[in-house]
Amino acid sequence: MTKSSHGSTRDLASAVAQRAKRTGEQTPSVRGAGWRLATVTTVNTDGTVVVDGVLKARRMAFYTAPTVGQVIRIDQSSSGNWVALGPLATS
Repeated sequence: MTKSSHGSTRDLASAVAQRAKRTGEQTPSVRGAGWRLATVTTVNTDGTVVVDGVLKARRMAFYTAPTVGQVIRIDQSSSGNWVALGPLATS
């Protein structure tokens, strides 16, 4: 049994729509800015930290004492840049 050209077109349109949705969910310029909690894994000497796979999150000026293991808030701009806001209160 062969598909009609309409059925094939529908399948292609559905595949393209799903791919666009996945790309948009993963692309900051499409989905916009966001924030999340992350654990510091490395403190770099250039004013950045490595957190949960994010290689360079620029520390805010007031975040002066980062340490490995801290749970911090990181924000991502719509252009894809990361900023480390610092640790959360522990109690």
